[in-house]
Amino acid sequence: MTYTASRLADLLDGEMEWLSVRAADRVPGPEWIHCGPLLREQLAGADPTYGWRKVLQDEYAEEYSIEPPVQVAAMFVLMWYVSVPSIVAGLATALTGVSPDVSPDALAFRRHPTAHYPVEVALLSERVVTTEEAAQQVESHTRAFTDSYQPGVKLSSRQRLGAISDELRAAVRMPEGARHALAAAAAFRLDLDQTMRTSCCFVYALPNTRPCSTCPRISGVKVPG
Repeated sequence: MTYTASRLADLLDGEMEWLSVRAADRVPGPEWIHCGPLLREQLAGADPTYGWRKVLQDEYAEEYSIEPPVQVAAMFVLMWYVSVPSIVAGLATALTGVSPDVSPDALAFRRHPTAHYPVEVALLSERVVTTEEAAQQVESHTRAFTDSYQPGVKLSSRQRLGAISDELRAAVRMPEGARHALAAAAAFRLDLDQTMRTSCCFVYALPNTRPCSTCPRISGVKVPG
């Protein structure tokens, strides 16, 4: 079967309850975040995700009546950003053996108005790429973000890179019986038998919360900041 970006968008849109995907010839609206300009700002030394982190910090402060640890919002924003190219490429390649273009200029997303995670993704390029090229695009896109991300708190390389592999692994495993999942896992260098996450969201640092069931802290793995 020959896939187009629009066809892939339709397939991806039907797989996830929390994230919709569409093909578009331009960024759909002013409330959308275009990955290319955001990443160029960050690489130039700016902090384009400050407002995203700040709204999380403010909401945690109100909900828990504390000054929340900075690393919680910092890690959630990192995980959420890298999830955009990772979910699109990981899920598409597992299902079909090809992927939409997930380079920065080819993707835009809109945040949920109250929960703040990416809830809609727009595919801005008509290009369809092989699994191998998709893996290269994800690596380049996500590493450019994680390596230049300066959220005001130290995040270890295990945290930064682990977030990428965690999002990819979840995406490749998402569709049951996907015929291309093993090839996708090989291209992305993933161990699909790994059940615990490599990275930690630090939500346990908030009052009266516990680590997630797949948190590496549960297995006794030391998770540096």
